[in-house]
Amino acid sequence: MRRTLTVLAVSVLTSSTVLLAPASAATAVAGLTVTARSAARQAGGAGVTLTGTYRCGPFSGGVPDRGVIDFTVSQTRGGVTVNGYGYLEPAACDGAAHRYTVEVTAVSEPGFRRGPAKWSASGYVEGDGGVQNGFVPPTPIQIR
Repeated sequence: MRRTLTVLAVSVLTSSTVLLAPASAATAVAGLTVTARSAARQAGGAGVTLTGTYRCGPFSGGVPDRGVIDFTVSQTRGGVTVNGYGYLEPAACDGAAHRYTVEVTAVSEPGFRRGPAKWSASGYVEGDGGVQNGFVPPTPIQIR
């Protein structure tokens, strides 16, 4: 009886996995991921240009129906924290890495300075394969 239940449970899990996994999952890992490579200070510190890559999908035709990735850059110096926000609407979701450049605008004074900061991101994309979410917790980066 115990062996029968174990085999049944393994069969159900295997069948569920096969039914839930899209055919293209074997060639590309589904999900939304974001990385940041650099942060460049804009004139006067009014913002930061964040560059990196994102990956999502794969969806049919390589494009999402909708989606957005929100970015935050925070920098604390001398007890004062400056926050900035920006966003990206992914144009391609084919499972490959795509480069992005996002303008992150400071919403507090005195603006960004060169030096250590943290960036984070969260977002989603939606297409024929469903919704994919992504989150990057506050991660160190150097503003140059």
